[in-house]
Amino acid sequence: METRKQALGKGLSALIPEGYSKMLEAQREVLGKEEHDSEAAIQEIEISKIRPNREQPRHRFSENTIEELAASIREQGILQPVIVARRADGEYELICGERRTKAAERCGLTRIPAIIKELAEDKLLEWALVENIQREDLNAVEEAQAYVRLMEQKALTHDEIAKKVGKDRSTVANTIRLLRLPNEVLQGLIEGKLQAGHARALLTLPTPEHHRQMARRIMDEKLSVRQVEELVGRIALKKRRAKKVRDLDQDILALETKLERRLGTQVRVFAKKKNQGRIEIQYYSLDDLDRVLNLLGVLRS
Repeated sequence: METRKQALGKGLSALIPEGYSKMLEAQREVLGKEEHDSEAAIQEIEISKIRPNREQPRHRFSENTIEELAASIREQGILQPVIVARRADGEYELICGERRTKAAERCGLTRIPAIIKELAEDKLLEWALVENIQREDLNAVEEAQAYVRLMEQKALTHDEIAKKVGKDRSTVANTIRLLRLPNEVLQGLIEGKLQAGHARALLTLPTPEHHRQMARRIMDEKLSVRQVEELVGRIALKKRRAKKVRDLDQDILALETKLERRLGTQVRVFAKKKNQGRIEIQYYSLDDLDRVLNLLGVLRS
């Protein structure tokens, strides 16, 4: 009990690590000095006056990690302040630190160390995104969704986003591309069953059903990113060779691509003489067959 009292009763200077000032300095370089207060003084504010960030890019908060953080706070105190924006009604809106705030409440604390920012509401998403990326708190899907929100709400280009978050333009573009994957695959990313490297490799596969099938195999067989890259590379090579052997003209290849996008599976068009031929549609399970038939307006008896 004495240890807990000592931890929670420490002065703010003892609770804030020296490296925090370096992180604030890095943010000045990323977001621009004009968006930083001249003095980022740390104060104690009432938790009851803090409301969640409406633009929070992070959607998942593990109960286990919150409880672990609460246990750490009970022993060591709060080692980093939250960052909040002051609002006109006298309350505060979180820029970053929602997990710390939840853990502090769980410990029974009523006040928390905070850096108070005079920040315009239209900067909330940018600040929250940069904070979470620097801490590596976002999964790949949350990061991609945040980039898309910046593009839609702020009309920012990939280059402009890359400068704000301190990443290469190609990294931002490739992260956004992950949102093209089926929901089942994205859910695997969110739950940590798939890595971003796995997902980027899956994008080279031709259809959503290929994405789903390979994602299941990755999770079932615990495949590494390197193994998946080799597998999809062989699949892509086989497909290119098959098309070359068939010696199709560009019109037929374009038609196959359109049909594959519409049906979400592999489609082959075999053209014969006298304007005749056949269309071959691949399915990978009975559920997948029902899905394709439904798209074609046909019910399986």
